[in-house]
Order: sequence, then structure tokens, then C-alpha cells
Amino acid sequence: MDTVLVIGHRNPDTDSICSALAYAHLYRHLTGRDTVACYVDDLAPETIWLLDHLGLQPPMLVNDVYLRVSDVMETDPPTLRPNQTLREAGLLMEQAEMRGLPVIDYGRRLVGLVERDALASHYLDQLQLPEKIDLPVSLLLRMLGAELLAGSSSAIFRNHIWIATMTAATVRATVTAGEGVIVGDQPEVQQAALDLDAGCLILTDGAPIAEALIAEAGRRGTIVFRTNHSPFATALLLQQSIPVDRVMTHALAAVTVHPDTPLGEAKDQLRKQNLSALAVVDDHGRLVGLLRRRQLADQHRRKVILTDHNHPEQAAPGVMESQILAIVDHHNLGGLQTLQPLAIHCDTVGSTCTLVAEQYRQSGAPLPVAIAGAMLGAILSDTVQFRSPTTTERDRVIAAWLEERSGEPIDSLARRMFRARLPNPIPAAAWWAARDRKIFSFGALRFSISQVELTDVAEVMPSRAELCLALQAGVASDGLDTAFLLLTDILDQSSLLIAANAEGDDLARRTFAGTPTEHGLYLPGVMSRKKQVIPPLAAMLMG
Repeated sequence: MDTVLVIGHRNPDTDSICSALAYAHLYRHLTGRDTVACYVDDLAPETIWLLDHLGLQPPMLVNDVYLRVSDVMETDPPTLRPNQTLREAGLLMEQAEMRGLPVIDYGRRLVGLVERDALASHYLDQLQLPEKIDLPVSLLLRMLGAELLAGSSSAIFRNHIWIATMTAATVRATVTAGEGVIVGDQPEVQQAALDLDAGCLILTDGAPIAEALIAEAGRRGTIVFRTNHSPFATALLLQQSIPVDRVMTHALAAVTVHPDTPLGEAKDQLRKQNLSALAVVDDHGRLVGLLRRRQLADQHRRKVILTDHNHPEQAAPGVMESQILAIVDHHNLGGLQTLQPLAIHCDTVGSTCTLVAEQYRQSGAPLPVAIAGAMLGAILSDTVQFRSPTTTERDRVIAAWLEERSGEPIDSLARRMFRARLPNPIPAAAWWAARDRKIFSFGALRFSISQVELTDVAEVMPSRAELCLALQAGVASDGLDTAFLLLTDILDQSSLLIAANAEGDDLARRTFAGTPTEHGLYLPGVMSRKKQVIPPLAAMLMG
């Protein structure tokens, strides 16, 4: 719960991964908090090569940043067995200050959940005797702290029980054979009950009974036991001797949740079922914890820091339900809303790692050689070795500083990184359409732009038809209006823009003064999606 997750955008590029790694290390040093770098989706080939070259482990792979039940559940809750009584359940609930308890077998497999409301309902239904019970004698002896005088403790008593606050004559007129009688120091009532072949005789207040009556009870098969409780207390204890398996919820699907279930789903289930708690079970049905409604009142939220993005569409699933502590980014603002104030460090430089590296230099925080190399690689990647128009003098200055601290020559590192961008063998069109893919919304239009930066684009790219089909699949899956793929040639310092559909083609032609070719719209001098593609598209759509 207290771990801070530092995470970049979906479909991460090298800057997204390396800025998360570097900022997590810096934040941990500056604050002393447990901080972990994370990423979603797949690592790009260039990023894999860079991390391997530097001997760095990648950030932690996550599917989302939702809080899970396992993050807040109680891991060692008190439990009940099916044969324990309502009284024992009630006492345990009171002691633990809980309104619901899981019931498990001896293998810790969940068999039910007992709610306090179920106990209350049972008490209201059984306010007075006579009451027909169906309980083992051994259980009655345990609950009443009783001494067995006649009969077998392995027997089961199934019948009504009367409180004999009456004369012997009234007993003979009321009690029938097989029924039970609660009686005190009343020899004549005791005898009358035996004469009627009572099934059970419960002596209260430690009352005496003649040996002759005990012998007669043995011959008749009447169970006799003695307790020190009063008749009133005995009657109450009998009511509370019902095993919990008779009142617990047996519909396990309604009262259980898995440890990996997102916390929001568990909250909905608690509300829907009107429960005070959910039993948390593993894949084998074994109890591993308890999620109590009271625990959710604290409004737990995952603590996250975003690097290299601030658009909701680009964020990991669950970010909007998290507590965002900070944003470090070099892109335009994307309408992300937060519930609490946060630290924002956004600036117009060519790479988020430029901003992070500047913080290292300004704070004097220790900078591991490998982290310095990772930030240098990210800056070279995002600025295309300073060829991108987004490059600033700050990028060049901090890159030289990182070159000195990492021992990685800029020219050699950039050349090997760019060579590693394209997997071998050349991947299918779906790979190209998904690379560094970001979703944007301007006006009424939602669209994505993917970008691949490499050399000799026309020689290695799939056919335009294949790429269009892959882009159209993304449009359909994410409910977009259109999608674009920007294929940037690093050496030629130009790009090909390919649209998913006719709407995208029309928008591109109206926005850019490019040259249509068989491969796509040729855009000389265009290398930056952030600076040369997004602003013109936004102006066209919002104008």
C-alpha cells in the first residue's frame, strides 16, 4: 500500500522506460520511500538492447495499477468451523469487533460466511420455547458445561424442549413422549417427566436427582444431564447452540473474492450483496484473507508518479483511480484530472530523461553509471541524436554530462541503439502499428498516432495495405475515428504518414504539405510527432 509506483505511458519507448527507472531511483533517495519503476505493454527492441547493454534489469511489468484485494485485505482473520455454535460465533464477533466471519474446514477451504445479521434474525425467529432442536448431546454438554448422568453423549436429540415452571400435573398434561424438559430441584416434576418417557431431562442450578431416577432414566433411554446454569440461562444457551452451518451463507460465489480482484470490483460486490465482509480465497478455494467493508472507508488509493506522459488515454489502466503524486513530462498537457494537489515538472525539452538528469545534477543525488547510461540513451532516442526539432540546448548539455558519467560515447551508443530498433526477422504489420502508439482527442475526433524511427524505411516496411489493415484493427478495438502511423527515417530526416482510413487520409492531406507516394504521405523534414505532427493536427481540428 505504501509503495510508490513510477510508471511511463502505454506502448513505452526508451524515454518512458528509462525515465521511470531513473526517477524511481532518485525519488527513493530523496524521500526514503519504497519506490518501484513499472511499465505496461511490451518493451521496444531498442529499449531491450539498451538495458541489456548497460546490465540493467527492466522495470516491473504490470498490467495495470489498480489496487487489488490483496493490497488491503486482512491476512489472518479469525475463523469458525461448521460445527461451532451461534453463541461461539457471536462471542468471537464481539471480541474481534467484526460483523462477519468466514467458516472453514480443516483444510482451510471456505465453506461459508456467517453475518451478524443472520445471527440476529435467528434469535428473533426463536424468541421462546418450546423449540424443536436437532443437536448432538455432546454439543449440548459442551455449551451448557453439563455433566452427563444417563444416556450416551454420541446421541442426537431431536424434539421440543419445555421449561418446567409448572406442577407435575401440568407436566403430565403438556409434555409428550420424546420431548425434553428443563427442570430444577423438583423431584415430582422429574418423576413425572420420566413417567411420560421424556427424551431428555436437563437439570439446572446443579439440582440433585435420586439415584433411582437416574437408573430408571437409563432403562427408559432418557438422556439426563446437569448444569449449574439457571433455567433461563439454559434456555438461552440452547437457542445459541445451533451450529453455524445452519445459518451461514452457502452461496460462496456471492461472498468470496480472489486476492487479485481489483478493489473497485470488490467494493461493488460488497454493496450489491449488502455484506459486511468478503472472504478472500485462492484458486483452490482456501481462505487467504478477509476484506471488510470498514477497511474500505479509508479510501485506499495506489500512489503513482507518471513519467513521459500526462494524457489519460496514454496512462496505465487504473491511474485515474490512483493518487498521482507527481508528473515529470515534456509533452503537452492532456487533461488529466486529480483529486489532490501534486508536483508537476513539465518543460519544453527533447526528452523526459533530460528533466530527470537535471534533477540529479541539481540535487547532487548519487547517480549509478548504468542509470546515467540509460538516461543518455533515452535522450539520444527521443531527439534522434539531436536531429529532432524538439532538441534543445539543454538536451545537448545534459547529454554531454551523462556521457562523462556513464562512459558511453554518444555517437557509438546512438548508432547501436538505432540499429537495434527493428527486430530480426522483420515483424508483421501489427507490430509497426502498435509501436509507441498514443491516443489523442481534439474536438470530437479521437485518434492514435504510432511512430517507428529507423533507417531505410521504404526498404524494410510492410506494404501500405497491410499497415492500413493493422491500423484499422486498432481503430475498431479502441473505438477511435482514425489512426496514423509515422515512419521516420533517421538519416533522411523525413517521415511517411499512413492513415487507417479515408477520414484519416483526408485529414492528413488538409493538414500537411506533403507529397503522396505509394508508401504514404511523404513529409520531408518531419521527425517529431510531438512538435511537427500533433500541433498542426490539433490546429486543424480545433480551428
